Amino acid sequence: MAYRIRNPEWEQDDSLKDDLASYVKQNLKQKEILDLVKKKYPEYAWSLRSLSRRLQHFRIKYVDYDISISTVKEAVSKEMEGPGRLLGYRTLHKKIRDMHGLNVPRNVVYDVLTEVNPEVKLYI
Repeated sequence: MAYRIRNPEWEQDDSLKDDLASYVKQNLKQKEILDLVKKKYPEYAWSLRSLSRRLQHFRIKYVDYDISISTVKEAVSKEMEGPGRLLGYRTLHKKIRDMHGLNVPRNVVYDVLTEVNPEVKLYI
């Protein structure tokens, strides 16, 4: 019977940190991330709680509240100049998250969008 002992080496594993950041950037659910890291990093013990603890240790967040409004305005303005002006705010939020790498809350995108383009009709 194989058992695992505590392995603190994950704290210095840069490839683990990069992979976790990549998975969060892709907006994968924690259970999906857990399945991926269990296969790629079997030397570490994994559970939802340990995944949360490791994300917190590496300061990786799904939503980043520290991004400035001016950065979000710049991204929204850039999208409103192109075909992004035809998108709803939820899809625009996803595009800003994926294309611009800004993990901002959806309501911030909504507020900035109504400020940048007050004539846009949004349906909640």
